[in-house]
Amino acid sequence: MSKKDKSVEVKLEERPLSDGTKETVLLIGRNEIGSIKPDGDRFVAKLDGGSDFRVKTIDTGIEQLLADYHLHRG
Repeated sequence: MSKKDKSVEVKLEERPLSDGTKETVLLIGRNEIGSIKPDGDRFVAKLDGGSDFRVKTIDTGIEQLLADYHLHRG
């Protein structure tokens, strides 16, 4: 018997920071899995309860957060 595919809702929210920049938060369902914020000409992606890493673009940061989520938690 094959398993039924589940649909997963992935959302991006922007939240203002105290320094005037915006932080992009990645949500799967109601769970926040990480955030991405600008750092000079690059971005810092932070895993929820995990490590930080630098990426060149927001898209690369989203890919890294999703890959970590599916590898370790999903």
